[in-house]
Amino acid sequence: MYKNLALINGVILAIMVFFNGMLAGITGPYMSTLIFHMLGFILIIIISIIKKNKFSNLKDLQPIFFLSGVLGVITILLNNLSIPRIGVTLVTGVSLFGQIVMSSLVEHFGLFGMPANRFKKEKTLGFSMILLGIIVMITM
Repeated sequence: MYKNLALINGVILAIMVFFNGMLAGITGPYMSTLIFHMLGFILIIIISIIKKNKFSNLKDLQPIFFLSGVLGVITILLNNLSIPRIGVTLVTGVSLFGQIVMSSLVEHFGLFGMPANRFKKEKTLGFSMILLGIIVMITM
């Protein structure tokens, strides 16, 4: 089930990146980033009210956990700057490769409190194929 959810998430991300790139072409990368996050903020407030989520545990959060919001803004802004120049497919492909590399490093070294899960050399073939695909996308 969770693999299917991840696949759906990938489809949604590609659509989101496309439309946000189009929005950036009209309003500029900074305004589109602001619009994106304002709409997301409004939507999650509505969902939280409907689901009756409690916000009482926010005071227990370590400040480092708020870094994800900063990284989210940077991610959308970098997409908005890149898409008009290299297109949605290449931005998505290169971003995916970066995500795979970083997630492998996080798992291998047990960063951010994750349990260490050593990188198996068998995965190198998969990495190589993805990288080769991106190189083909860049050069064609």
